[in-house]
Amino acid sequence: MKVLPLRSIRRAGIFIIVLSSLALWLSPLASTRQSASTNHRLALVGGTIYPAPSQRPITNGVVLIENEKIIEVGEKGKVQIPPGVQTIDCTGRTIVAGFWNSHVHFTEPKWQNAANLAQAQLSKQLQEMLTRYGFTSVVDTGSLLPNTLAIRARIESSDVANRVAGPRILTAGSPLFPKDGIPYYLVDTLPPDILKLLDQPATPADAVRAVDEHLAQGADIIKLFTVSPVHREGKFIWCPMPLAVVQAATAEAHRKGKLVFAHPSTVEGAELVIRGQVDVLAHTVEDPEHWGNSLVARLKAANVSLIPTLTLFSGENGPDAAHEGILREVKSYADAGGQILFGSDIGYLSDYPLLTREFELLHRAGLTFDQILASLTTAPAVRFGFAATTGRVAVGQDADLVVLNGDPTRDIRAFSRVALTLRSGNIIYRDATM
Repeated sequence: MKVLPLRSIRRAGIFIIVLSSLALWLSPLASTRQSASTNHRLALVGGTIYPAPSQRPITNGVVLIENEKIIEVGEKGKVQIPPGVQTIDCTGRTIVAGFWNSHVHFTEPKWQNAANLAQAQLSKQLQEMLTRYGFTSVVDTGSLLPNTLAIRARIESSDVANRVAGPRILTAGSPLFPKDGIPYYLVDTLPPDILKLLDQPATPADAVRAVDEHLAQGADIIKLFTVSPVHREGKFIWCPMPLAVVQAATAEAHRKGKLVFAHPSTVEGAELVIRGQVDVLAHTVEDPEHWGNSLVARLKAANVSLIPTLTLFSGENGPDAAHEGILREVKSYADAGGQILFGSDIGYLSDYPLLTREFELLHRAGLTFDQILASLTTAPAVRFGFAATTGRVAVGQDADLVVLNGDPTRDIRAFSRVALTLRSGNIIYRDATM
């Protein structure tokens, strides 16, 4: 089987450094929801509003916010702004719903000891990686669970002195690997005592126990490596997770109302996703030679969501000829009506400005403005069960909003030119132009 090189291996050191601190953490920290209401009113005035994908834009619009919710949306001349409401001029800018990034990692060394990091420092780190790019909700697909829960607890805390500005976080904690199938870039680097802590279920019963433990400790989703790259007897091979193990892990997660993500690597990994009833491909596969219409149709029929992470597979100057096949994979799934979720693998990729390339690559793959906006807003809100409160600029929704410098219908890169990010009506990022 011809398979493209694993770009992620080059950046594995970040993940390895943080995993080496696992022994320092003995128990998860409980997350608490933010209980303090902002009780303030705010109006975003004059921007072009895209309420949701495929909906008619509102030019010279107004979004009126009260008590963390959107209470009115419409044209400036038709929305009455009550006296005393704080207004922000968004003329010449675009207003959309807050973005989801469905594939991030809190694995860089700077996130360690998050429970005790200075308030300003932790807020700054969250801003640099996430909120400055408009992300009001993120899905962490692999990290040190207690530490990621500590970050979330700081964001959602009702204690103003401890609370930091950041996005909603859903997390998988550490993934489940095939038996003797921890990727070689971890085996070759991690100490043996740390490797022993990583779950490698050999049987369906092992998988059920691992899933139960992860969820009991606070994980929101389960992540599987359905195929892992390993070295055996001096040779590189792909190690699959047995189908029965995949099925057992997924069935147990579903029994408890949780979604399952998979790192597929190859078409074989994608086949295990279908047969194992996994919900989300955390990446597209590095195997475009064997990606075809039949696989696309079966993934679609199985209601599998796809997170492309195209930047991960591109070279320093964008995709080479070999990676054009990966772009075609994503386009074929979108064309078939498969659900695409935006995910950048940021945090694992430590050069944050690379995030802007993800929009360009999705556009280059053939996705339209509406499809990219859906991948950032409505699609993840539906997939993760938040459609009633997030994903659209609409009355009754949480005031999770992004104001962009420019219009991505004219220049797709405007998706990354964020002027203002609001979560529940609170400004958590403001650039120098606002």
